[in-house]
Amino acid sequence: MRLIGQAQRAIAASPARVWERLADVAGWKTWMPGVRWAVLERGLGPGGYVTIRPQRGRQTAYHVLAADAPRTLALALTFGPVAGLSCTWTLMPDGFNTLVTQTIEMGGPLGGWLAASTAERMLAEAPALLEALAAATT
Repeated sequence: MRLIGQAQRAIAASPARVWERLADVAGWKTWMPGVRWAVLERGLGPGGYVTIRPQRGRQTAYHVLAADAPRTLALALTFGPVAGLSCTWTLMPDGFNTLVTQTIEMGGPLGGWLAASTAERMLAEAPALLEALAAATT
């Protein structure tokens, strides 16, 4: 995978509290901009997936790559074997805060063609998403 970019935000809460918000997939609609609903199927771990229905556009299923409470949540969107996109939230204790890093990556032989616009949009929206996560957590 090729790094598209990262966004960071310190949140005035413990990693466990921030993780509670991230792990509550059904609750994403209350703080994640542009999400009409989100559903977790088969559990929050490898083999599970999150289906998100945005306010505009079509619903999309992301595979859960990693769910290591309260440190890492990674989701992947694949376009068969030719392209992929991943979004990873990493939570790191930072004094009385939690430093949250959102990383967007893409790859595959047709990644630049099939996933680039989605990856760039996700990266552009990351600061607002982290701000909303902070507001929902504190």
